[in-house]
Amino acid sequence: MKKLLSLLVISILVLSMAGCQNNGVTAKFAEDLKWDEETGAYENEKNAELVLWADNDAWAEKVLALWNEKYPDVTLTYESVNPTDAAEKIKLDGPAGLGADVFYIPHNSIVDLREAGALFELADRDMKAIQSSIQESAYKVTMYEGKMYAVPSSVENIALAYNKQILAAIPALESVIDSGAANLLEQIEGKSIYLEELFAGFADMGNSFAGTGAEIPFMEDRFYVAEAEGELGSEDIHTLIAWQLYDAYHNYPFLTRDGYRVFGQDNNDPSKFDIDSASVTSSIKAVTGDWYGTKESSRLFPGLATIEDVGWDQGPARFQKGQLAMTVSGPWVMGGILENWSTWIEEGKFGITGDTKVSDIFGVVNLPSFDNGSNPVTFSGVQVTGMNIYSKYPNAAMNLMNFLVSDDVMKEIYTTWGKIPAVADSAKIPGLNEDAIAQGFLSQAAFSHPMPVIQEGNYMWDPLRDVWTNVFNEMMTPEDAQKKSLEDYQQILVDSGSVEE
Repeated sequence: MKKLLSLLVISILVLSMAGCQNNGVTAKFAEDLKWDEETGAYENEKNAELVLWADNDAWAEKVLALWNEKYPDVTLTYESVNPTDAAEKIKLDGPAGLGADVFYIPHNSIVDLREAGALFELADRDMKAIQSSIQESAYKVTMYEGKMYAVPSSVENIALAYNKQILAAIPALESVIDSGAANLLEQIEGKSIYLEELFAGFADMGNSFAGTGAEIPFMEDRFYVAEAEGELGSEDIHTLIAWQLYDAYHNYPFLTRDGYRVFGQDNNDPSKFDIDSASVTSSIKAVTGDWYGTKESSRLFPGLATIEDVGWDQGPARFQKGQLAMTVSGPWVMGGILENWSTWIEEGKFGITGDTKVSDIFGVVNLPSFDNGSNPVTFSGVQVTGMNIYSKYPNAAMNLMNFLVSDDVMKEIYTTWGKIPAVADSAKIPGLNEDAIAQGFLSQAAFSHPMPVIQEGNYMWDPLRDVWTNVFNEMMTPEDAQKKSLEDYQQILVDSGSVEE
């Protein structure tokens, strides 16, 4: 019996000691870090070795050189890991002591990683420094209950991207705004047409080049396979405008016409999903009109069987090939254009020469305002860096976090990586203020809301998307589509365990 009791006591002591261990967490709180007032940085641990996860080799090469110059005593190794993969990978690798010390992730991964206890909470001094140098809409996505859990790096707003050659050939559309515009290009760049008028005008032309009655330049370059006698036929469909219809991120702004904001004005009240509100009803009716319609009545997307049939390949990818007049997308849409640019120069495609700039052919502006004077509100997408709470070198890791938003690194975010830095003062980034396309995307940032950073934000996407799906595909009334979306959202909450059935 005594032997049994002794074993029991030993077992309890072992468990107690295990409970006192931090499972590899060397700095659980910001207070555990050591700040050096003289250097204005944290005291790097002796023989610190850091690992950084990102996914751009050319940028990483520049950053490693800058880091070695500033912190030669701290070894920094780069590993190519996609930010989306990093979010899942760190959940397993972090506690095992295998994960990166600092990693890039999309903003919508913050909630899961925060609740999983994988992200280090920033000190107030770091938070205040970041708030003073980073766009408000960008840093807000990193915060929860007044605390910051990641550092913004680049911003990604969707906006209206357009082909200048095509728009210059299309006559000005009917508008109540009298601007004297000679063509649609002047209307768009002069912001003298409302969004509803733009959609209605394209619908009147059947959303096709042929419907414009205009001679669109370089048609042979735009379409590689012409049908009989040079007619485009089935290729000339939905060519004036197309975007990712089956996607809540791209359709959300059309719900905001009359003031709807998911989860309330601050995007953080889970009780205010409010997809069934009257403001959403009026917004849907105003935007769909008698031209967006349903699969049986749409004049804007004639012949479309389901919204799912217009995704990336049918929208932005065709815009990248010069086959669309307009699309609604983010900075990433320019990637394919930049990749093809040298080839287009060699082939003389679209009349492009070595002296032609991308901004001579393509442009970006914020989404046109609604005819009630309000502006479409988009979500502010942000790529951020997070610090692994299991880092063996938390002081050095936090120095790396701050280093990655320094002016020198933010310049490389733009010049080498091709992203739009999340800086509050764009004048700090050489060339950014003169970059018409980047400024076009940034112009939409003034009409953006940060992505919700509550757990319910992970559950909103399908219901927000399907309110449009049910109107178009199922031909529901807006009210019935809203009711169905609300029911779906509530069921997701039940299935996730967030609320009781």
